[in-house]
Amino acid sequence: MSQLSKLQQAFQHHVLEPTDGGVPAWVRAGRRSTPEKQLFAYVHAYRARLQEVLENDFPAIAAALGEDNFEALAKAYINTHPSHNFSLRVFGGHMADFLAQQAAYQEQPWLSELAHFEWTLGQAFDAANAPLFSEQEMAAIPAEDWPGLRFTMHPSVQRLDCRWNAPGMWQALTADEPEEVDANEEETVPWLVWRQELVTRFRSLEREEQLALDALRSGASFDEVCDVLSTVMSEDAVPRHFASLLKGWISQGMISAIAD
Repeated sequence: MSQLSKLQQAFQHHVLEPTDGGVPAWVRAGRRSTPEKQLFAYVHAYRARLQEVLENDFPAIAAALGEDNFEALAKAYINTHPSHNFSLRVFGGHMADFLAQQAAYQEQPWLSELAHFEWTLGQAFDAANAPLFSEQEMAAIPAEDWPGLRFTMHPSVQRLDCRWNAPGMWQALTADEPEEVDANEEETVPWLVWRQELVTRFRSLEREEQLALDALRSGASFDEVCDVLSTVMSEDAVPRHFASLLKGWISQGMISAIAD
């Protein structure tokens, strides 16, 4: 390794993971600044950029905590989970678990769930593009093929269960004119998040739709999903009801294709 490469590596390591060991000998004083100030400028700029990423990924958390408290959260998170990926899009992926595990935030358990909801929204928005299955293609499927059919969901389709009113809190806290909202613990509610064209959408699910969607996403065939639905509704009504659910998912851009 050349001397220049070693110097670059040392500089990068100091910026990414600064220590209290003083200023490295390879940093020289400039005409207008001390070595300490020169290094601090780079370290501060890098960490400020990471905090900005977290603010963009978790605007509701930032609004709920306030500027100073969110800055403290960001600093603690950056220290615990330094960025090791070339893409900053994945940097905040540990936030929900971090909030759940840190004693300072355990008295506000809704924060972790709100962070999980915000991260899921981002995952849906950033998901890869994929073809969309059409109602015309659905109508052209021969009746005898239906029992064994399996469908591929669009990559943006995400599922999560919320014990708190996280979606409602997110809407209130990220509105053009943010509103105060209380965190309310509820019975666990299944939620669906997906991207329709360029818009990220979410909605709660009734029990039947949640069961059918989860089964379909796990690779179940049409007949196998019908078996799941028959445990919570009349067996005679199941095929028509599931076909109606499929039609709705297709119209909302959630189905990509028939699985091979």
